Amino acid sequence: MSWNQREIQTVTTADDLRQLFMKLGLESTDTCLVHTALSAFGFIPGGEQTLVTTLKATLWDGNIAMPAQSADWSDPVDWENPPVRADLQAKVIAGMPAFDREQTPCHMIGLTPEYFRTLPDTHRSNHPTCSMTAWGRDAEKICETPTLDVPFGELGPLQKLYDLDAKVVCLGTPFENATAIHLADSTIGRPTHLERAPISVDGQPQWVSFAMAPLEPYDDFNEMGAAFMAAQPDVVHEEPIGDGHLARVMSMRALVDFARTYYREKDLAAK
Repeated sequence: MSWNQREIQTVTTADDLRQLFMKLGLESTDTCLVHTALSAFGFIPGGEQTLVTTLKATLWDGNIAMPAQSADWSDPVDWENPPVRADLQAKVIAGMPAFDREQTPCHMIGLTPEYFRTLPDTHRSNHPTCSMTAWGRDAEKICETPTLDVPFGELGPLQKLYDLDAKVVCLGTPFENATAIHLADSTIGRPTHLERAPISVDGQPQWVSFAMAPLEPYDDFNEMGAAFMAAQPDVVHEEPIGDGHLARVMSMRALVDFARTYYREKDLAAK
């Protein structure tokens, strides 16, 4: 049965969202890295437009950041979900347009990040596969892209959000969707590898290589998140939303610092 064949059982309005954000402790000057699952709210009249507009009204003197990854702008040789038949990989490479921070969509990460990306006052970093978007007081600075190497590392938007003492806001999403944890992945000394993607050089697509740290090698962000909440319950604020879902707000610094220690220990044990 498709979504539109089911009777709507839960409605979440802009007023409900405002009350939720207040209960979660969001303040006008906060910097927030936001992850969303619209379905967790039941039905929102206006959908992602209502959600983003209410976030902006709440954080009017702060910053909103969202992931804008475009993993399908990468080398098809590396694709797994779905893989590309070997004899078609060269055709995909030849047909791929250059990444364009204004036009390239962010597929596969939800309606809200794509809607947010398209708004005229949203800035976007210039990485072809691992970009971030931002709106607000420090948006331009957050999205500066001095290098394509290690995009979730010390020179990328995540480090700038960490430095701004950002909050991670998970609206119905699990820890496995928390992009902030990639800052830990990228700053604990793991050997990097090369990936490549097409960028525009003199108006033409050119495939370039860049260094990447291994991300989620253990596929256990949810388990790490549970350990984080058990160890530091005071830095996580939860509120119920929709029908049996949760919204969470937490300190990005606390989450990333905990993840660094957690994964350093796990990496040592795996050697």
